[in-house]
Amino acid sequence: MSTCYDKGTFAIVDLQPGAIELPSMFQYKLKTGPNGETIKCKAQLCARGDLQFDSEFGETFAPTSCFSMIRLIIAITVQAGLTLYQFDIQGAFLCAPIDQEIYLKLPP
Repeated sequence: MSTCYDKGTFAIVDLQPGAIELPSMFQYKLKTGPNGETIKCKAQLCARGDLQFDSEFGETFAPTSCFSMIRLIIAITVQAGLTLYQFDIQGAFLCAPIDQEIYLKLPP
């Protein structure tokens, strides 16, 4: 939490009149070593986006694909003799610009 606060990721402010706040929750995770010993305790503050309404926060979109589409792409790639690469963009949402202020209600 202190790292995010120090980097200016968020600020603790009073809720503006008429603004809508999203509930949030902490997700806890233990990082363990090869022998099962606890190396690090992690906590992540997450917005409860599952509770938002489309009319409140505009359009939301998370691109996903179904298994049959993945199989089709692999089949076309093999048939054409091409090389297929897979990648994952970790934390892409952290770099995305936001054109509105978002208010989170801190968990109890």
